[in-house]
Amino acid sequence: MKAIIFDAFGTLFKVTAGGSARAIINNICMNGNGVDENAFLKEWKTYYKEHTGEDCAFMTEREIFISRIRMFYDRYGVKRDAEIDADTLLAGAFEREAYPEVNLVLDKLKKKYLVCIGSNTDNNVLESVMSKNGVKVDKVYTSENLKCYKPNSRFFKDILADNSLEPQDVLFVGDSISDDILGPKDLGIKTVWIDRKCCGGDHGQDYTISDLTDLLPICGVDVL
Repeated sequence: MKAIIFDAFGTLFKVTAGGSARAIINNICMNGNGVDENAFLKEWKTYYKEHTGEDCAFMTEREIFISRIRMFYDRYGVKRDAEIDADTLLAGAFEREAYPEVNLVLDKLKKKYLVCIGSNTDNNVLESVMSKNGVKVDKVYTSENLKCYKPNSRFFKDILADNSLEPQDVLFVGDSISDDILGPKDLGIKTVWIDRKCCGGDHGQDYTISDLTDLLPICGVDVL
């Protein structure tokens, strides 16, 4: 093994799921509309998937976010600026914190391996969060600079090609089953599922960990 690639959000940095969608629901309800929350959240997620698939023209996450908010505002007759509301909500992404073990683990792994980040996110968001938390890796790849989203095979192939790596040279670490486990596995890349909530289950991952320090013995690196 020559390289370890980490997903970013949910793996290296903490996330709060569903907060933005519920903020938009609140804006719609303030306009006097009733909203079926479960149906809204399902459509909210579906819209994202429909605009990040392999057959879609590439849009940044910010562009998708604005477009999605505008669609719901138009549907419910909400007279608000979707772009302003999107940027207000996205500002929270810049304040995300790293999990406490991240820098120690990355520093140890970088002494032995090429360490990269491969994340579905916009460049400025990831750059800001990394700087805020003092997180440093050898190379950073985002959906914005690769112009595609995980689990699109091109996302992983482009990272391999850029570093002259073969699938067997790489370990991919992430929290998303579809993006970080199934995507790389299709190319023969070994995977580590970080199951921070201890949900359990066999999804085809090669290893399961609950904390990034558990990765060190897998990679033959001294924990101490």
